[in-house]
Amino acid sequence: MNEQQATKRAEEIIHQAVDGMSPKPKIERIGPTPVGACIARDDGGPDDRLQVSLAYKLTGVPGSKAKSLVRQARDAWVKLGYKFQSSDADWSKPFPHVNMRTESDDFWMDAITGVVNRATGEGLASIGVTSPCFSRSASDRSTADPTALRRTQADEHAERRALDHSSRIYDALQLRHAPAQGGEGINNYQ
Repeated sequence: MNEQQATKRAEEIIHQAVDGMSPKPKIERIGPTPVGACIARDDGGPDDRLQVSLAYKLTGVPGSKAKSLVRQARDAWVKLGYKFQSSDADWSKPFPHVNMRTESDDFWMDAITGVVNRATGEGLASIGVTSPCFSRSASDRSTADPTALRRTQADEHAERRALDHSSRIYDALQLRHAPAQGGEGINNYQ
C-alpha cells in the first residue's frame, strides 16, 4: 500500500458510514495533513513507515442529532462486517465513542459524540479512520531533495527563534519546562 491507496481506502470507509446518514451531515476535515509517522512501531517494522489518518467533524445538522450520527456510523460499519476494537459505546456517558477496525486490511475507525451545551443538550460528532502502516516507496525516497536534509544557518536561526518563542509561552503560562526526551527536538522547518 502507498499513501494514495491508503487515503483512498480511508475516504471509502468514511463514506461507507456517512453517505447513508439521516439527517445528512456535511463532513469538514480536521487537521492540515493526513499523512504522518507510523505510531505502531512495536511490530518490528522499519522506523520510516507512514500511515494515513483522516478525521472529520460532522456538521450541518442539529447538535441534538450528534449521538444518532455516531450510532449510524457504527451500524453501517457493523453491517459491512467490521469488528469492534473494544465493546460497543456506553451511550449513557457524556462522550460515547465507537472504536472498530476492518479485518481484511486493518484500518481502524472511530466515531465520537458529546454534549457541548448541557443546558440545551446540543452536541457534536466526529469520525476518523487510520490506515495500517506502510513503507515509503523507493520512488518517494529518490525524488526527495537531498539539500532538504542539510542543516543551514537559516535553520539554526529559525530553531533559536522557535525556542525563544516557546520559552515565552511557558513563562506566560507559568509552566515548568519539561526535560527533553531522547529523540526530541526541532528538526523540520518550512
